[in-house]
Amino acid sequence: MKTTNSVFIFFLCLLFISCNEAAKKSTELQKEHTDSITEDIQDSVSNDNEASNYKIALDFEKFATQPFEITEKAKLDISSNDAAKSFKTRIIDAYKSSKIDFASYYISVVFGCGTGCVSGFIIDTRDGKVYNLPLGEENACPLVEDRAIYKPNSKLFIAGVCKENPASEKVYYNAFLWDESKKLFLKVGEDEILKGQ
Repeated sequence: MKTTNSVFIFFLCLLFISCNEAAKKSTELQKEHTDSITEDIQDSVSNDNEASNYKIALDFEKFATQPFEITEKAKLDISSNDAAKSFKTRIIDAYKSSKIDFASYYISVVFGCGTGCVSGFIIDTRDGKVYNLPLGEENACPLVEDRAIYKPNSKLFIAGVCKENPASEKVYYNAFLWDESKKLFLKVGEDEILKGQ
């Protein structure tokens, strides 16, 4: 009987070790997949001066903000935004290492939130408060050409450059303007954001 119990315990141990190894491998594969999605999304986020037809058409200068020279960033206030608490590490890292890249006072943090989904925040360097960017599923489009386009000295934020179908050459924009007095993004139409309109 002791031999039977010993063999049984031995097989349970083997099963336990095997399950732990499988779980570890699954976690590593999931992390690799998540990192890959995040890299793909970071590659498509465009707060630079890359030239393309649809970016050239955007009138960031029309919504220019006054340049602001930051001497010292305010203490980060994660508690100012309930949603930000779930992304504390990302926000802290971005705030520490980044420069102002939106509307003269704000540091952005943009990241993947699932396949084809992008989310993010802006942080006011004057008081450390965190605000939601108009991203996520509610502002996503089925066929996205580009997303999260913004400039350091403009309050224009393009959540997505979209197409109706893959064959279409025409794009449309999910565009927002930052309202500094209300501290929120307001949706705007194409007629307001395109040059020469």
